[in-house]
Amino acid sequence: MNAWVVAIAVVIVAGLVYSYWRQVSYSIVVSVSCGLAFVMLLVSSDSYRVVSSSTMEGLQFMPGDLVDPARVYTVVTSMFAHVSFFHLFFNILCLAFIGTIFEERIGSRPFIILYLLTGLVGTLTFAAVRWNDPYVAVVGASGAISGVLGAFARLYPNERMSMILFLFPLPAMPIWVIVGIFVLIQFVFVSGEVNVAVESHLGGLLAGILLAPIIVKAPLHKRVKKMASQSALKKLATTPELKAMMRRIEEEEIPDVRSAWIEHFLATARCPVCGGRLKVSRETVQCEKGHII
Repeated sequence: MNAWVVAIAVVIVAGLVYSYWRQVSYSIVVSVSCGLAFVMLLVSSDSYRVVSSSTMEGLQFMPGDLVDPARVYTVVTSMFAHVSFFHLFFNILCLAFIGTIFEERIGSRPFIILYLLTGLVGTLTFAAVRWNDPYVAVVGASGAISGVLGAFARLYPNERMSMILFLFPLPAMPIWVIVGIFVLIQFVFVSGEVNVAVESHLGGLLAGILLAPIIVKAPLHKRVKKMASQSALKKLATTPELKAMMRRIEEEEIPDVRSAWIEHFLATARCPVCGGRLKVSRETVQCEKGHII
């Protein structure tokens, strides 16, 4: 493992720990981590063809890595490596369109667990299908992003979203329709013999569909925010955005998803007295200067 691979691994772990501990948007953190990893790949390679660099060889996953203790780490590092700027750009674009919206719904910690698990399942699916070709390699965040898409469709199937298909914007449509289009595209890739890890995409998608209800019920949020009085929050819902969040909080049945919406609500609202940031103390909402709402 060369020094550049170690440095990229440190970036991956640091971003993960920071996002989980501080509950900062992992969609943004993972995008930055992938971007930094790509810059390091460029700097460490002799040319712009990062795919043939020794650093890429240290990050990419091959099926045989599962039985090699010295390379088993690649099941994670491969999720943060990209072979070209466009490969990186399209994955970050998907995170911007889908990841950030879905993460706001379920919270950063469940999103991190879901992202990593579905990405791992996607990689293992690739290894299982390609086991007889131990020298084929896979890199990219697509498996994990596919998992996020599957989870979104499982929990909010009728949510309408816009998407871009091959640089062409499409009208807003239910998320389950987007999943159907995504699956059809995978079959197009297979029939066209395109160098795309379809196995990883479909494995991650299925994992997201199956794991989403389990992960969102896990007690991963700060419990104090579950105790916030809805009557106290209603006093702060003075804008259309905050009123929409308040409706989400009132309608949500999954406790940890409701907690995530409360967390987002409090991060957006401000104290009506001084404009300061808000926090919850038992069931009372108060600002950083002590004003009780």
